[in-house]
Amino acid sequence: MQQTPLDRWLRRKFIYITRVYCNTLPGDLPPGLTVEEAPEESGGRYLYKMTVSNDAVLKAVVEELQSRNITYTSRVEDRNVWYGKFLNNPHKSFTYRCTWIMIGMTGLIFAISGAPGKIWDSLADEEVEEEVVAESQDENVKIFQKRETLIEIDSVK
Repeated sequence: MQQTPLDRWLRRKFIYITRVYCNTLPGDLPPGLTVEEAPEESGGRYLYKMTVSNDAVLKAVVEELQSRNITYTSRVEDRNVWYGKFLNNPHKSFTYRCTWIMIGMTGLIFAISGAPGKIWDSLADEEVEEEVVAESQDENVKIFQKRETLIEIDSVK
Protein backbone atom coordinates (compact mmCIF):
# COMPACT_ATOMS: atom_id res chain seq x y z
CA MET A 1 0.00 0.00 0.00
CA GLN A 2 1.22 3.48 -0.75
CA GLN A 3 2.68 5.49 2.11
CA THR A 4 1.17 8.92 2.65
CA PRO A 5 3.19 12.03 3.54
CA LEU A 6 1.77 11.73 7.06
CA ASP A 7 3.13 8.16 7.29
CA ARG A 8 6.58 9.32 6.22
CA TRP A 9 6.50 12.21 8.71
CA LEU A 10 5.45 9.88 11.54
CA ARG A 11 8.31 7.56 10.68
CA ARG A 12 10.84 10.39 10.61
CA LYS A 13 9.53 11.85 13.87
CA PHE A 14 8.98 8.74 16.00
CA ILE A 15 10.90 5.82 14.48
CA TYR A 16 14.13 6.95 12.83
CA ILE A 17 17.21 7.95 14.79
CA THR A 18 20.51 9.03 13.28
CA ARG A 19 23.83 7.82 14.60
CA VAL A 20 26.90 9.89 13.77
CA TYR A 21 30.27 8.16 14.14
CA CYS A 22 33.53 10.12 14.44
CA ASN A 23 37.08 9.77 15.83
CA THR A 24 37.37 13.19 17.47
CA LEU A 25 34.66 15.01 19.37
CA PRO A 26 34.20 18.68 18.45
CA GLY A 27 34.39 21.22 21.24
CA ASP A 28 30.91 22.68 20.89
CA LEU A 29 28.21 20.03 20.87
CA PRO A 30 24.59 21.16 20.78
CA PRO A 31 22.22 19.87 23.47
CA GLY A 32 19.92 17.02 22.51
CA LEU A 33 22.40 14.32 21.52
CA THR A 34 23.87 11.34 23.30
CA VAL A 35 27.60 10.62 23.06
CA GLU A 36 28.88 7.08 23.65
CA GLU A 37 31.94 5.04 22.79
CA ALA A 38 31.45 3.30 19.48
CA PRO A 39 30.92 -0.46 19.76
CA GLU A 40 32.91 -2.98 17.75
CA GLU A 41 29.98 -3.71 15.43
CA SER A 42 30.35 -0.24 13.92
CA GLY A 43 33.40 -1.49 12.08
CA GLY A 44 35.96 -0.46 14.68
CA ARG A 45 37.01 2.56 12.63
CA TYR A 46 35.38 5.17 14.84
CA LEU A 47 35.79 5.94 18.53
CA TYR A 48 32.60 7.87 19.29
CA LYS A 49 28.94 7.37 18.50
CA MET A 50 26.51 10.30 18.75
CA THR A 51 22.79 9.51 18.71
CA VAL A 52 20.46 12.21 17.38
CA SER A 53 16.68 12.09 16.93
CA ASN A 54 16.06 15.71 15.92
CA ASP A 55 16.87 17.08 12.44
CA ALA A 56 17.89 20.51 13.74
CA VAL A 57 20.38 18.99 16.19
CA LEU A 58 21.71 16.72 13.44
CA LYS A 59 22.32 19.71 11.16
CA ALA A 60 24.15 21.54 13.95
CA VAL A 61 26.37 18.52 14.67
CA VAL A 62 27.19 17.98 10.98
CA GLU A 63 28.01 21.67 10.48
CA GLU A 64 30.27 21.60 13.54
CA LEU A 65 32.06 18.46 12.30
CA GLN A 66 32.50 19.93 8.82
CA SER A 67 33.77 23.27 10.11
CA ARG A 68 36.47 21.47 12.11
CA ASN A 69 37.31 19.05 9.25
CA ILE A 70 36.52 15.98 11.35
CA THR A 71 35.87 12.75 9.45
CA TYR A 72 32.47 11.31 10.26
CA THR A 73 29.80 8.99 8.94
CA SER A 74 26.11 8.88 9.69
CA ARG A 75 23.63 6.03 9.67
CA VAL A 76 19.85 6.10 10.02
CA GLU A 77 18.42 3.31 12.17
CA ASP A 78 15.06 2.33 13.61
CA ARG A 79 14.25 2.68 17.28
CA ASN A 80 13.17 -0.43 19.13
CA VAL A 81 9.84 0.84 20.47
CA TRP A 82 6.52 -0.95 20.95
CA TYR A 83 4.66 1.19 18.40
CA GLY A 84 7.32 0.68 15.73
CA LYS A 85 5.49 -2.23 14.12
CA PHE A 86 2.44 -0.01 13.52
CA LEU A 87 4.26 3.02 12.10
CA ASN A 88 7.11 1.30 10.27
CA ASN A 89 5.35 -1.32 8.14
CA PRO A 90 6.29 -0.61 4.49
CA HIS A 91 3.36 -2.68 3.15
CA LYS A 92 0.58 -1.02 5.18
CA SER A 93 -0.22 2.65 5.57
CA PHE A 94 -0.87 3.71 9.17
CA THR A 95 -3.04 6.61 7.97
CA TYR A 96 -5.25 4.41 5.79
CA ARG A 97 -5.61 1.83 8.55
CA CYS A 98 -6.73 4.53 11.00
CA THR A 99 -9.13 5.94 8.40
CA TRP A 100 -10.75 2.54 7.76
CA ILE A 101 -11.01 1.86 11.49
CA MET A 102 -12.78 5.21 11.98
CA ILE A 103 -15.17 4.51 9.08
CA GLY A 104 -15.91 1.04 10.44
CA MET A 105 -16.50 2.33 13.98
CA THR A 106 -18.80 5.07 12.66
CA GLY A 107 -20.82 2.50 10.69
CA LEU A 108 -21.00 0.18 13.68
CA ILE A 109 -22.18 2.94 16.02
CA PHE A 110 -24.72 4.06 13.41
CA ALA A 111 -26.05 0.50 13.08
CA ILE A 112 -26.19 -0.14 16.84
CA SER A 113 -27.88 3.18 17.63
CA GLY A 114 -31.07 2.16 15.85
CA ALA A 115 -30.91 5.00 13.34
CA PRO A 116 -31.50 2.74 10.28
CA GLY A 117 -34.78 1.49 11.79
CA LYS A 118 -35.94 5.02 12.56
CA ILE A 119 -35.09 6.17 9.05
CA TRP A 120 -36.91 3.18 7.53
CA ASP A 121 -39.97 3.82 9.68
CA SER A 122 -40.12 7.47 8.71
CA LEU A 123 -39.81 6.60 5.01
CA ALA A 124 -42.37 3.79 5.20
CA ASP A 125 -45.11 5.83 6.89
CA GLU A 126 -48.41 5.44 5.12
CA GLU A 127 -50.08 8.50 3.77
CA VAL A 128 -52.76 9.88 6.02
CA GLU A 129 -55.93 11.13 4.43
CA GLU A 130 -55.87 14.81 3.92
CA GLU A 131 -58.57 16.83 5.53
CA VAL A 132 -59.25 20.43 4.80
CA VAL A 133 -58.61 22.35 7.96
CA ALA A 134 -59.48 25.83 6.81
CA GLU A 135 -60.00 27.76 3.69
CA SER A 136 -58.22 30.98 3.23
CA GLN A 137 -59.73 34.19 2.00
CA ASP A 138 -58.46 33.37 -1.47
CA GLU A 139 -60.61 30.73 -3.20
CA ASN A 140 -57.59 29.13 -4.91
CA VAL A 141 -55.73 28.28 -1.69
CA LYS A 142 -56.66 25.42 0.66
CA ILE A 143 -54.95 24.35 3.86
CA PHE A 144 -54.61 20.59 4.51
CA GLN A 145 -53.51 18.79 7.64
CA LYS A 146 -51.76 15.51 6.82
CA ARG A 147 -50.45 14.62 10.27
CA GLU A 148 -50.55 16.22 13.65
CA THR A 149 -47.40 18.19 12.96
CA LEU A 150 -47.57 18.58 9.17
CA ILE A 151 -49.74 21.26 7.63
CA GLU A 152 -49.65 21.79 3.87
CA ILE A 153 -50.84 24.81 1.96
CA ASP A 154 -51.79 24.14 -1.69
CA SER A 155 -53.03 26.40 -4.37
CA VAL A 156 -55.93 24.93 -6.31
CA LYS A 157 -56.47 25.88 -9.93
